Amino acid sequence: MAGAFNTDNIRNTVFRLTDPYDQSDLINFIPEHAKLLDILNIYEFERFPTEKAFCVVCKGRRHKRGFTAALTTGHRVLVGSACGQKKFGASWEEAEKRLRLRSDHQYELLMYDRLTMIREELQVKLPQWLRVFAHLEGRKAAFSRIFGEVASRLNEVAIRGDGRLTVYRKVRASAFQQALARDDDDSKERFTTQEMTVGSLFGSGFFDPLNTHRAVAQAIQSVNDHSFERALMLDMKKRRKAVERSFEDLQRCAEIYNDADAFLSSENLATVARWTDQNDGIRRKLVARSNGLFFRDDLNQGMTLLPLPDLDETLLNCIWEYRRAG
Repeated sequence: MAGAFNTDNIRNTVFRLTDPYDQSDLINFIPEHAKLLDILNIYEFERFPTEKAFCVVCKGRRHKRGFTAALTTGHRVLVGSACGQKKFGASWEEAEKRLRLRSDHQYELLMYDRLTMIREELQVKLPQWLRVFAHLEGRKAAFSRIFGEVASRLNEVAIRGDGRLTVYRKVRASAFQQALARDDDDSKERFTTQEMTVGSLFGSGFFDPLNTHRAVAQAIQSVNDHSFERALMLDMKKRRKAVERSFEDLQRCAEIYNDADAFLSSENLATVARWTDQNDGIRRKLVARSNGLFFRDDLNQGMTLLPLPDLDETLLNCIWEYRRAG
């Protein structure tokens, strides 16, 4: 018997066929007093025109497109695209539109099922990430607070994107430049300012503006919000997109974590200290030690660095597993 579609029906139904006969329980007539109950699927016959689909309305084999109708008697029949309009007032185009909505709902249920498969693991690992990124955000805030001027300059380097730590030096102008700027005093030696690269910044993602702790908290909320499979399709779509945006942010958080680890390394801090020493535009110079970064004029001021807590990056496998369905 044909009946109303529920979520299990939608999960397991193929809504668009290339062979209308690739389904069971079809009859080749319309029982007396039968009316249209539902449209189960549409077809576009791939063997047309070599073979054409039968229609219970016109009793002919002439159709390329049509749909499978569920009748009030519990039977299923094939109806051609034009004949369906005449008999039931349902055109192929209307059937396609209706089933496109069901197909969209089917996709939402598929992605919901994927989330259900990884939900328990997410609920264990996301709180661990929350604690890790609370530490990371604390380090970022402390670095900006303690090394305000240097942090601002390094942020500019990160935004520029090439990682070059540069200084400006006064150099003797070339003969060509001196000739262009010649004045009455030929004996006057001329100089120009050049930007010179003195090092490379590691881990520029440390200055990424994304608040990683807030992003993980939002991911926890998004996963919890998307927990009702019988929600309206539009609500499911909205919640799925929120989950997927959170997953993108989680991947970005993992990248920021790795960059932060590189930025806080002793090698990078030594490079930063050397850069400040050569940069005339930075007033207070820094010195790197094995345990952190400090101001040269007051070694009691600075930032002692402890290793970041370990991040369980197997959570990213959950995201990959979820996306595999898409």
